[in-house]
Amino acid sequence: MKIAVIDFSSTSISLLVEEVSGEMMTPVVGLRRSVSILGYMSKKGRLSERGVEKAVESIRYLIDAASKVGAQSVHLISTASMRRMRNYGEVMEAVRAATGLPIKNLSGQDEAYADYLANREYAALGSTLLLDIGGYSAAIADLDDGRREGMAALNIGPAALFPIYDGTYPSKEDAKKLRKVIRKAYVRNGVYPDRMYSHMVLTGSNAAALYSVYADFYSIADTSFRTMERKKLRKMVKHLIASEGRTVILIRNAPEKVHTLLPAAILAEESAAIYGADELIVSDRGVKEGYLRFILEEGNV
Repeated sequence: MKIAVIDFSSTSISLLVEEVSGEMMTPVVGLRRSVSILGYMSKKGRLSERGVEKAVESIRYLIDAASKVGAQSVHLISTASMRRMRNYGEVMEAVRAATGLPIKNLSGQDEAYADYLANREYAALGSTLLLDIGGYSAAIADLDDGRREGMAALNIGPAALFPIYDGTYPSKEDAKKLRKVIRKAYVRNGVYPDRMYSHMVLTGSNAAALYSVYADFYSIADTSFRTMERKKLRKMVKHLIASEGRTVILIRNAPEKVHTLLPAAILAEESAAIYGADELIVSDRGVKEGYLRFILEEGNV
């Protein structure tokens, strides 16, 4: 049986189709449409009519792609991007009317739990924390502890951090301000206080883009196991903040995330520092993979 999950996020709308046979799940196709709803959001947080049209167009395209590879069921989910929309009800109705699919808007805790389900194999490393760097939120989960109660999604994603400073890139002083905001968010939400971890698993398209820049910066050869050292990541961030040539490496590796890559890098490095993780592992599995596992476990295919 082939099952499809479409994720409506702040920077893209993406599709995952997996073949399910018993407990075996094999990826069939993965597609991503770069539709940044940030450009269609008003200052009051409403998605414009054109933004709704672009979202509907992309969702229809991905539904058609899922159908062409034989997906028997399609599930449409959204995360922080939908939670912050003032007119999310209108958007949901427009999508349902055009596609016949309801949008399952995941709560922050559900988002973190889906990330956990997708990446719980990393618990074998021991002392491992997971961080999903989304657009507007950062979902966090202790991979050694599968209880949902401690999992959360905080409003400190790179798109939420970007408006804190003026200009395209943060200055040295802006970086200090961002780090303080990140630390205060963890303290205020009481997320895993007084816990230290050896490893941090990063997931999400921002994490993948960050690794591309890191690998280019340090001339790392392609490998299926992608890791970053926290101290080297901090060194890279300092260099990119100070260097006028940063745009070249950012555009070469993450053209769609030029404005949010540095806030994402600061979020990853500062989070790892807070929890004592010296090794950051970039996973290619996230919310879609986890949500698929969730609906299979619940029997809601």
